[in-house]
Amino acid sequence: MQIEILSRSPGHTSKIGRMLSEAITGGDILLFCGELGGGKTTFISGLARGLKVTDDISSPSFVILNEYKAGKLKLVHIDFYRLDGIDEFENIGIDEYIYDSSNIVCIEWGEKVRDFIDRDHLILDFKYQIDGDGINKRKIVFSSSSPYWDDKLKKFKRIMEKEQGTF
Repeated sequence: MQIEILSRSPGHTSKIGRMLSEAITGGDILLFCGELGGGKTTFISGLARGLKVTDDISSPSFVILNEYKAGKLKLVHIDFYRLDGIDEFENIGIDEYIYDSSNIVCIEWGEKVRDFIDRDHLILDFKYQIDGDGINKRKIVFSSSSPYWDDKLKKFKRIMEKEQGTF
């Protein structure tokens, strides 16, 4: 299943993230792909707000991984922008995060590790889109390849339809 959404602004991107937070649960893995400056961290910030994270979210480009308390869950925000090879991925001990059902794991630059994650995951691909109006927008493509994520995307779609008039 695939859903495409056109975000008109950073605030809109953040709100879409908040809406997705209503459809995810502990143990979920989200892989964020796309260009630098595409809105991945902005989306994750909205998702974190929806999960009741009170800390400011920043991209962990230099530290690679940040953890945030999200109620009884933990939001694990990983950024593999500086990852050079799969050896580094394995040395981080990522398994202890992705196999913990009390974690929601968000991985920026997920395309670098997609083939090494053997659990169901959602792929979110961010692309720049400039229409005739000259406004720089983002197309966000949510892609699932499993019935588990198909169900979650259906729930997400219902949440978006319900809140459509609010953004």
